[in-house]
Amino acid sequence: MKISKILMIGLGLSLAGCPSDDTGDTTGAGSDSTAGATGATGAEETGATDAATDDGDTTAGEETAADETEEPPPEVCNGTSEEGAAVGDSCTAHSDCMSGVCTLYTDVPVNKDAVCAETPANCGTRVTGTIFDFVTGEPVSGADLVVAAALQAATNPTGAMALVEATSDGDGRVDGTSDSAISAPLGIVGLASAGGYFLTATGVSAPLEDGSSYDVGAGAHDLWIAPTDALDAWSTALGEAGVAKEDLPLGENGGAIGMVRGADGVPIAGAVVESTGDSSEAVIRYLNDDGSFGEDSTSDLGIFVITNPAVPESFQAVLNDNVLGGGTGGSANGAVFTLVITASE
Repeated sequence: MKISKILMIGLGLSLAGCPSDDTGDTTGAGSDSTAGATGATGAEETGATDAATDDGDTTAGEETAADETEEPPPEVCNGTSEEGAAVGDSCTAHSDCMSGVCTLYTDVPVNKDAVCAETPANCGTRVTGTIFDFVTGEPVSGADLVVAAALQAATNPTGAMALVEATSDGDGRVDGTSDSAISAPLGIVGLASAGGYFLTATGVSAPLEDGSSYDVGAGAHDLWIAPTDALDAWSTALGEAGVAKEDLPLGENGGAIGMVRGADGVPIAGAVVESTGDSSEAVIRYLNDDGSFGEDSTSDLGIFVITNPAVPESFQAVLNDNVLGGGTGGSANGAVFTLVITASE
């Protein structure tokens, strides 16, 4: 089975091209860190006092050594701060909040009703977002989301161990929190599934500078799910456009689907998606209005497809010699990955 590593937020956060808010282990298991947010209570002194004599003799009493164990400081969770908005105050990013968590459910546009929420227990990571149909852009209700370590999702997307699980509500929103702090190299991704859709992976968060730990607020909030019939049609059209048979059909044999959009969410036409590496064997095609695929640039749909990316490989979208944004793409057999590149304002 050919496997290419997943997208990790080039934080644009385009793990799947999602914007970085500010925001497992190779076994996919939860955090190595199980320490609570509060420190242990120090022991009390229980030793008896000495009975001193007038001449300073201390043999009349018996001394018991006091327990001098120091109380450890409370654990500081990644992404929290001593400054910023309080719980319940409005916010537009996790970094606005002292708690490190802003209840954002969309990235484009940022939902206006977001407020600062409590820091998750045990420094867990809270994932809030909306699952959108990749073709229509409409929210999808009743979709199941499994947040897993990127490495596990790349090797076994259908069996990756869940760090967070959630089901989208009537507005397509999902909300879930890991039981403890997450430790995972490369990043974490959200795997969305539902009837009539193919298993679809979207980058959720990239690790911090240490390469494996995460903020308490997940970075991406626009999550995607691809209709099976659309992937089937695109696979047929890609074959007609000269894409290698071993890379098709999409999803079953991997591949990434992407979109170039403006800060307002509107697809951008005329953009060219290119690898940022010195050499690349990735094949990039652009969906035309008539359902065929071309090699030049995005149509009014803004949609592109990448097959055979490297392990992993970074891409950027360029329009009129200006870089709009970028992210890191990849693929794995059994799932289709997303790379949505959002241009800066």
